[in-house]
Amino acid sequence: MAGTKVGDIVSDVIVELSQVPGIATQLYASGRITQFVQDAYQLEMIDNWWPGYMTYFTVPLDGTTGRLAQDLKGPISTVDTFEDIKIAWPEGSDRRVRILPSTLNPSLLTAGAAMLYMAPDYLVPNRPLRVWPNATTGNIVLFAQQHTSLPLDPTSVLYLDRLLMTYDAAWMYCVDDGTVPAQVQKYQMLAAKRRKQIITSQNQQPSELDSRFPEDVSAYGWFTLDQTPLA
Repeated sequence: MAGTKVGDIVSDVIVELSQVPGIATQLYASGRITQFVQDAYQLEMIDNWWPGYMTYFTVPLDGTTGRLAQDLKGPISTVDTFEDIKIAWPEGSDRRVRILPSTLNPSLLTAGAAMLYMAPDYLVPNRPLRVWPNATTGNIVLFAQQHTSLPLDPTSVLYLDRLLMTYDAAWMYCVDDGTVPAQVQKYQMLAAKRRKQIITSQNQQPSELDSRFPEDVSAYGWFTLDQTPLA
């Protein structure tokens, strides 16, 4: 997905709300709408793993403390929090690294264990996790989420759907304004519909039921969600 500048989204919102476009007449509204775009961005990022912000990292382990030996630096941003790690694998394996349960004593895990565990660790910036057993060597592959830097300004680039961001911010503006209840409902419904469309579209690609037994989808076909032959 191509990125969109926040300033372009703000302009879209101004037109949607039937306000007079132009910097001179929208100094007050533009600042408020930029804040609403930022609020919408933060809320949407929590609700879904958006493909435009996801990337893979292959990083080495230090082999002594279980910590990463390299920063998680992607094309958009670094990865700073454990919550932004969606999946982790040992390199060369499909067996996921599990989150360390609070009931398990990590000091009992020894090198060569069949299962790897991970937990949050913020000793070193941009390396937000630690692996057990600590003496594990080699690389770990991470699928993680990046972020656009905050606070947003007109030149900031968002990798979320432009129309969704426009409807979200327009709805927030209308709620604060409160003069036309039907307009509030309109943008709330449009934002919900657009969000559903995007999430549904993410599920239209072929998916393997079991990655250990890959199939040729061109030969066998696949199921497509939200469609029926009787429609």
